[in-house]
Amino acid sequence: MNRTSHLTMNNQAESPSNTSPVKNTTSPSTLSSSPNQRHHHHHNYSRSPNSVTDFQIIADRANRDYQNGNYERAEQYCLQLYQQEPDNTSLLLLLSSIYFQMRRYDQSMQYSLLATKLDPHLAEAHSNLANAYKEKGFLSLALDHYVKALQLKPDFIDGYINYAAALIANSDMEGAVSAYLRALQYNPNLYGVRNDLGNLLKALGYIEEAKECYLKVIKTQPTFAVAWSNLGCIFNCQGEIWLAIHHFEKAVALDPNFLDGYINLGNVLKEARIFDRAITAYLRALHLSPNHPIVHGNLACAYYEQGLIDLAIETYRRAIQLQPNFPDAYCNLANALKVQGKV
Repeated sequence: MNRTSHLTMNNQAESPSNTSPVKNTTSPSTLSSSPNQRHHHHHNYSRSPNSVTDFQIIADRANRDYQNGNYERAEQYCLQLYQQEPDNTSLLLLLSSIYFQMRRYDQSMQYSLLATKLDPHLAEAHSNLANAYKEKGFLSLALDHYVKALQLKPDFIDGYINYAAALIANSDMEGAVSAYLRALQYNPNLYGVRNDLGNLLKALGYIEEAKECYLKVIKTQPTFAVAWSNLGCIFNCQGEIWLAIHHFEKAVALDPNFLDGYINLGNVLKEARIFDRAITAYLRALHLSPNHPIVHGNLACAYYEQGLIDLAIETYRRAIQLQPNFPDAYCNLANALKVQGKV
């Protein structure tokens, strides 16, 4: 998940203003952080009162449209303002962020570079530039600019989060762990970041450390269903089946539309040979995602174990229809057909 930074334009140019991080939603987890103070470029000239008011009205509209995802309209407002103030770094950062969200990365880089020329110490501009480099596949350049941003602003939480994602893309998992830990030093309540840290630690084999992360997430945000599910996965790995079931059930109770939660619950119930409840969980998952081949395959297994051979055959065939390259489903279908004497 990349977070682009922009500065909310304010008619009092000498006052730093707050901005909320903007998310590019590519991560399974929701990351939440508090607004951070941003550096603000100082202007050496003044506007008339009327022009200040007009500028601020348009700036407010641009910011509002950007936050609401109306990027084309936000772009139009910003380009109008850019004609008046081409050296307003807040405006340049907002344009950079808009074009990033529109996946127009060259234009995003253009305005980030303009901002760095006006203010070489503007950490957010380097971070935005790094985001664009990362999306264009220039990972080394992206990492360089994330490092520069963090050197300029050591408490730049969004910078650490973006840097961690780039390090993961560069297969530097230990470095990503360090970046997440630095972000959490500045704000320990970032439960989404701590959850992602737990996922990374689990992938690295640090199971107890991952468990500690998920427990802290739940303590910070008890209603965060993803952490309950992740903790359930830890318990399942450790052979604590009943604890795993409890945590998966808690996850789907907190979020009735949590697809992965139902899949995890169905899998652990199937493993525990509680097939009727596993079937219920898989059916709920299919209600949320009707064309999920793996769920159809697992549901068919549960039907088979229940002796519901006709349903198992029908469901295996549906899984194969959805995913023709599904060897397990073919093997299981053949076994079910043998039971019926059709092979």
